[in-house]
Amino acid sequence: MKSLNQTLDSREVAEMVGKQHKNVVRDIRVYIEELNELKIEPVDFFKESTYTDGKGEVRPCFLVTKKGCEFIAHKLTGIKGTEFTARYINRFHDMEDTIREGIPQRGSTPKRPALSSVNMAAKIMKDSYKEAGVDSKFIAVAVNNLYKNEAGIDFGIPLITDMVDMPKLYDCTEIAKELGIYSTGDKPHSLAVSAIIQKLHMEESEIVTTPFSRNGHSDVTVQYKPSVFDDVKLWLAENNYPVGISYVDSKGNAKLCTVVYRGVA
Repeated sequence: MKSLNQTLDSREVAEMVGKQHKNVVRDIRVYIEELNELKIEPVDFFKESTYTDGKGEVRPCFLVTKKGCEFIAHKLTGIKGTEFTARYINRFHDMEDTIREGIPQRGSTPKRPALSSVNMAAKIMKDSYKEAGVDSKFIAVAVNNLYKNEAGIDFGIPLITDMVDMPKLYDCTEIAKELGIYSTGDKPHSLAVSAIIQKLHMEESEIVTTPFSRNGHSDVTVQYKPSVFDDVKLWLAENNYPVGISYVDSKGNAKLCTVVYRGVA
């Protein structure tokens, strides 16, 4: 029973990393080929298996060991890798607790993760967000939410929106909408706003890096304080609302955004 439970089904791994299962199976097959080439036993990481789908057809899957999860986590980057690491650590801790304490009876109340695993996930989250430059207020709220959702512990940290000293923050899309900066395709031109921001001389304190979660994926995003919004608005006025805004892309190439203005006299 212990041997059986010390793996995760690749379908669960796919859900954790936000990929289609067929793509996870494809990736694992590539990893197995690489391990075989290195003469490293892949069965320590991934074990071939099957499952029966809703149509009664047998489909391939893999049983992923803890080493296999660590292997996959190292292949992921940024917050996605951090999220998967925290989630698979929690799952393996839960399985170890179940094996040690006995399988719960059907219909019993689901058991919360062990506090030690939540503590570990919180540490990984804090370290990762700090490395990404996330503001300490947002880190505190994210960690509080983790403990509240996973362990039922609420430290009483208020939501960001309830913090009286937290100004409204804008991302490039919101600035584009409010200032009427649109593309020829009639969408808020966030790239044009980013191009303008490149030209501004901002203080580091005007930039706020925040975490976000959407459709099961977590990452970080850059937002700006109201002073940056005002500076973008002033730049547009001083430059007579240009229809072409130049910028330099990540490869150092000069580019030009074509802009259509809405609601500007």
